[in-house]
Amino acid sequence: MEQGRAVYEPEEPEIGRRAAHVVAWLCAREEIEAALREPLGDLPSQQDETASRMAGVLQATALGLGPDAAAVWAGVSDRVLHGWLERDTVFAAAVKSAGELAAAHGSGLQGKVTAAQLRVVLVALSRGETWPSAARLAGISTHRYRALWGSSPAVVALVNAARAVRPRKLKHLTPPARRRMWPASTDRKSYRLVRRDDPQPPPGAPEAE
Repeated sequence: MEQGRAVYEPEEPEIGRRAAHVVAWLCAREEIEAALREPLGDLPSQQDETASRMAGVLQATALGLGPDAAAVWAGVSDRVLHGWLERDTVFAAAVKSAGELAAAHGSGLQGKVTAAQLRVVLVALSRGETWPSAARLAGISTHRYRALWGSSPAVVALVNAARAVRPRKLKHLTPPARRRMWPASTDRKSYRLVRRDDPQPPPGAPEAE
């Protein structure tokens, strides 16, 4: 990879097809969850949605990922994640335990790129991040990322597949009258429908008299 710009090498057809399948699976979380809930005939509640995202954070942390990477893995912003950690003592304790589990079992060995880190890179790229930003979120150094890129055609194929599904951007050179507007239902999914829950105090909070 040349400094300052990404160079994409050609890949074998089978590697490309497999990479596209993997990236499609990584990007299908919300579709899968919707399909599982459809037979139940109800929208997920806010509590269900939050619990699902928190579980993703715990899984990512147990695999040795830091908070920024865990947020990408779980599909939440870092601001939301830090808010949960500040307000929910039970969740914060669970995240700490997950980190200790990762340390005890050697997850995320220093100097070694893990499958969990690569997953975060692909998810971040598919959401529109640049490769330096995606690597940084996953905790991968620029040097390590470039070395991995140069030694693995499969990584090149996965990155290409992730970039192929990222949100399309407006072309600045297109005349204003012909510029394509953002289709809210296809290119950008910034919200999900959930059933509102009654406000509940966070775990560990004292009960009102």
